[in-house]
This record gives sequence, C-alpha cells and structure tokens, in this order.
Amino acid sequence: DPPKPPGPDPSTPLPDIVTVVLDDIPPLDGRLWKRLPNIRQNFVRQGLRFTDAHVETPTCTPGRAGLLTGQHTHHHGAFATNGTRFDPRETVATELQAEGYHTVMVGKYLNIFDSFPDKWPPGWDEFHGYGGGYYDYTMYSNGIGRRHGTAPRDYSTDVIARLAREAIGRAPSDQPLFAWIAPYAMHKPWNVAPRHRGSKKCNGIRKWRPHGYMEVNVSDKPAYVGARRIVQPKGYDLGRICRGMLSVDQMVGGIVTQLKREGRLNNTLLILTSDNGMAYGSQRFLHDKKAPYGTKVPLMVRWPRVLGTVPKTVTERVQNIDLAPTLCDIAGCTMGPFPNGSPRADGVSLLKLMTGQRKRLKRRSVITSYQDVARVPRYWSVTTTGASPLAREVCAKRRGQRCRWMYVAYETGETELYDLSGGACYDWQRSRKGDPCMLKNKSGKPRYAAIEAALRQELRRRTPLP
Repeated sequence: DPPKPPGPDPSTPLPDIVTVVLDDIPPLDGRLWKRLPNIRQNFVRQGLRFTDAHVETPTCTPGRAGLLTGQHTHHHGAFATNGTRFDPRETVATELQAEGYHTVMVGKYLNIFDSFPDKWPPGWDEFHGYGGGYYDYTMYSNGIGRRHGTAPRDYSTDVIARLAREAIGRAPSDQPLFAWIAPYAMHKPWNVAPRHRGSKKCNGIRKWRPHGYMEVNVSDKPAYVGARRIVQPKGYDLGRICRGMLSVDQMVGGIVTQLKREGRLNNTLLILTSDNGMAYGSQRFLHDKKAPYGTKVPLMVRWPRVLGTVPKTVTERVQNIDLAPTLCDIAGCTMGPFPNGSPRADGVSLLKLMTGQRKRLKRRSVITSYQDVARVPRYWSVTTTGASPLAREVCAKRRGQRCRWMYVAYETGETELYDLSGGACYDWQRSRKGDPCMLKNKSGKPRYAAIEAALRQELRRRTPLP
C-alpha cells in the first residue's frame, strides 16, 4: 500500500511506537549494520536514516533524560551520571499514556537506578528497569526487584529481549503501544553473549580509522586533548563491538516477530538510536565520549504505513531532544509544562522531515554541553545549521557551499572553532572544502573573529554561559 499521512486523525489509528535505545554506540559509516541481518533488513534496507543525528550531552544519563523529555541538559538538570537528579513526572511516557497509549519500559532506565526511591516511575503501565550491566544486576519489574547472577541465562540483553516480547504480547489489543526498550549493549566492558564469542559473522570487519583518528598534532586543541596518549594507532578493532551487537540484532528480530504476531507491525513506528555516541579514536578519545567529538548517534526509523519501505535519508542536523516532541506530534500531545518551570520542550518535531513535507528545520543552531566533572573540562558548544545567517560567512566564494560552524567554549577559557561542512568525516577527503573531522581549530584567527564573536553571543543567548 502507498504511504498514508500520519495522525493524529480521528479516522486514522494511532501508530504503535517501539523505540530501541542502545548504549554508547555511534553510527560510524554503517559497517556494523551490514553484519546485523535484522537491523539491516528493517532499518537500512527499508527505513529512514538521519545521517547527522547527535546527542546534546554525550554521556549516559543526560542523553537518556534528553530523549525522555526533549529538554536541554541545563533544563532537565540530570547533567551527571547520577540518575537520581532526574525528575520523571513529565516525560514522553507520561504524555503518551495520557493520550491512551499502553506504555512499556524494558531495560536500562538511568544510571544508579538501584538508588532511586521510586522503582516504578510515573508514565509506565509496565516497567522493567535497571541501571545497567551485563551480569550481577537487579531488574525491577513493576517495583519488585529480581536479582540476576552470572549464568548465561542472566545475560542482560537476552533478559531484556524476553521481557520485551512478553510485554508486547500482554499489551491490550484495543490500545496503541509505546515501548521503550534499552539494552546495555555495547557499553564497556563490552561483554559478548556466550553463544557469540568467536562468531565468524564479524570476522574481517574493517578497523575504524577516519581522518582525525589518534591525531598526532594536537597543538591547536585544548590541553586535555594533548594530555591523552596515542593508542591503537592502526585503527579501532570493531570485532568485539560487532559480536556484542549480535544479541541486540536477535532482540530486534524477536521484537519485529512479536509485533507481527500481534498484528501491529505495519503501523508500528520502530526507532533505533543510542543514548550517546563514542569517539572511537577521534582526537585521541578512544573508549570515551564526553568531549564534543563524540556526539554523533544512529537514528533510524521504520514505519511502513506512513513512510513506505523504500530506504530514505535525511541530512538535516537533528538531536536526541527532538525525539520526544516528534512522538508527541504524532500522538497529538505536547511536551510540557515541566516541574522545573519550563513551559515546553527545547527539541522540535521531526515528523515533517520524516514524511518529506519539509527539507530543513527552521532553527538556526543546536547546543551541545558537558557539565559534569570527569577528565573533560566543562564546556558549551553551538553548531549552526543551514538556516543560520552565518551559513555563508567566510565561505561566500564557495558556490553552493553552506558552512556548518561549530564553536566550543571551555571553563578553562580555551575555545575551538571548526567548519563542519564537507559531509561526514568518514567520507571526507582533505582535498574537499570544510573540516568535518575537526582537524584545524580556527579559533583565535583574525579571519574568523567575526564568526567567533557571533557564535559566542549565540551561546550566551541560549545557555547560562557566563
């Protein structure tokens, strides 16, 4: 059938929504997805991919809080890895529940969940959550904890997959379903399911080594970058990550099968994303995020009834905080007001981008920040979009070129400025315009003084930057 327009419409049933949130996975160049048959089939071959999706704060709890609320980190306040800072009273779950959705949460909710006073947060009709881990963890099902040990059957991805399938099977047939499924994979220590150790499915996967990988000359970078050692200079071996993702791929396949069994699949909006990315060697950051070099995340969507099954891509810069407003736009709700006093979400709906009704968002810039204390100085960052009046500054002679300026201001007083145009870093060559691999810091150079001043002013307008 041809794609149909999305709801809300009294004559159109609301879609089921299933969001799979991975942990610490960047999109890379898609080489992982090629080894994962269920993800490849459902998302790459017949879905929609956002090729420039980013998380606002590249760490676990802030990323998840941003996904759930659509708020900037300096608004939702959960800027550290301690999830108890998060206020769960206004989330996409509470809003969709109010619209009649049967809401299900399975997997990693927020870090340090064992310390939460409420083990069944508001907004979830069925809740199976924990704070993360592959083994030796407690899974809280509707407030009741069950301890899992170190046996193969306790491997958390498999436990989450089983709980998710069962929850989908229990969902009332007369209600639309909203399921949030969050495996711990592939967070370090990168444990692989016993059955996939030594799997040949991931043999021969090319090492990850784009421009900027373990950059040798970092004299133009902040001091914290220069303090990091060069390790694994020949490239990052993705074999272990790939093998760990095999159980996630099986989980996705099981979820799709269960949705089909329940008669829900054709009108299910199936989403795959991550709470944050990983640098995987960019500017000497290997097994780390936090820095502004590791914000990119996968964001893939499958929705046959509305989007059809022909693969599509969206190149507009989007963020994790756009997910909650998008789902509310589809369901007919609005994010906010929030208990912290914010009247609405900071993210915007991506629905018209998804359906092709719009090619570009109206916002002129997006914000990135890191406000915790762990090996990276606190920073604020602003990145322009094609709608920015600065999009042609300093590159007016580049016919058809739109600059994507990224400016970073650290608490140390250090700054960075890059022109991110030129496509994705993994696909970029030094002969091209732009600098998407962030190799040449232009901050402090007279030619870019006006750009830098304008971006710092933009940061002051949009953030608590002093």
